[in-house]
Amino acid sequence: MRLKQPCQKLGRGSGLTAAFSSNTLIRLPWLSASTAPIPFAKRREHATFRAPAMIPTDPVPTPQQLFRWLDSGRITPEEFRQSMAVHAREIIQEMEQAHTNPLVAKFNELMNRREAWKWSRKHGELLIREILCALMDEERFTPARWLWNAAHPHIPLHCFFRTRGTPVLRFVEMQVQPQSVTLVVEHGGSETLPSVQEQFMLRRNRRAQLFVERRQLV
Repeated sequence: MRLKQPCQKLGRGSGLTAAFSSNTLIRLPWLSASTAPIPFAKRREHATFRAPAMIPTDPVPTPQQLFRWLDSGRITPEEFRQSMAVHAREIIQEMEQAHTNPLVAKFNELMNRREAWKWSRKHGELLIREILCALMDEERFTPARWLWNAAHPHIPLHCFFRTRGTPVLRFVEMQVQPQSVTLVVEHGGSETLPSVQEQFMLRRNRRAQLFVERRQLV
């Protein structure tokens, strides 16, 4: 049976506001310094540009944020391509690492499959994808950059978990109610910094879609 896509249609982003005129150039900080900024075309005087606050550990907007900004005209197609290229380079680097250490990569894949199977067996694959879609819209949640296509059933569920290495993304605890989900997620970490655990309280809105109501460190 084909799963329905649990994610809602991508909407507009929100965040800090800065005014610019039709002659102002917007420099995207996550692009390389050698890349010349591109002016926005056909802008009205004193238009409004909104962008979420960035943090040093996650300077590049997530793919779904870039799609929203492109659809709303906040960035040009060229800026969109350059920003998505940053995400593409991350994927290429992971592929190169997997090719260099195939045994480690295969073991990590097996552990990720086990993680995905454990939670989907308990609560169903559709609910797990709904939860991932709700998390991908969270501000200041670095793993959101890996979850932007979690609604697509043709992409295996284990691709969104990272149980080994750094950074990690795995579920620790989950309590499911008819209209809410309480979830503890372990994520992040590096060679010098440990991972963190956060508790997310998700609730269904009037359209029966899950969203993050609040979150806190465990």
